[in-house]
Parts: sequence; structure tokens; C-alpha cells
Amino acid sequence: MWSLTSVERRRKLSEDAEQARASVFYRRAAWIAVIIYNLVGVADIASTVIALSSGAGVEANPVLRSLMEHAGEGWVVAKLALQGIVSIMVLWFPHRIVLGFFVIATLGNAWVVYNNFLISGVL
Repeated sequence: MWSLTSVERRRKLSEDAEQARASVFYRRAAWIAVIIYNLVGVADIASTVIALSSGAGVEANPVLRSLMEHAGEGWVVAKLALQGIVSIMVLWFPHRIVLGFFVIATLGNAWVVYNNFLISGVL
């Protein structure tokens, strides 16, 4: 069967994930990062609703905008479900490189929340 990664590469990734989970430091760092990520995610949902309700802005993400148009309020559930999946993935593989990219992405999302509040006039 064809795959993007070899059997050896998948085995190595599995070993790296197991080794990262064995580290108390990386497990704790992952939990802290995931908690912050989810708080920022909930703030993103709230700030998006506030900004859209104020009439001052539109959803810039075309995928999310389409989901809002077709799923109504269900977009919130979809976004929370995606956050849950990402959180589980990070907790399963709390490698320093994964955590580094995850923290950078979380900071980017925090900037989006800040911008949403600026657009809505809350800040």
C-alpha cells in the first residue's frame, strides 16, 4: 500500500511521540499550551460573534464564512470540535517542535482575537 511516509518513518514518529509523552516537562508544557489555546479559541468565538453583531466587520476566513452561511450557529460546534481534535493531537505528541509551532499558532490566534475586539469597538 502506498503512503506518504514509510513504515520506518511512521515507527520513528511513534517512538518520538512516546518519548515526548514520557517527559513530565513536555506533558506539562503541552497541557498548559492546550489550556491557553482553548481559552484563546473560546475568546475567538466570542470576539467573532461580537464583531459580526456590531456590523463593523465580516468574517475574513472564507472557510469559516462558508460554514457560518451553511451551518448557522453550528459553526461554533464545528470550531470547538476542531479545537478538541487539535488539542488531543498536541497532547498525544508533545514534542518540542510541535509545541513550538503550536504556541506560535496560538499567539497568531490571540492577535486575531485582539483585532476582532478592535473592529467591534470593544477595545
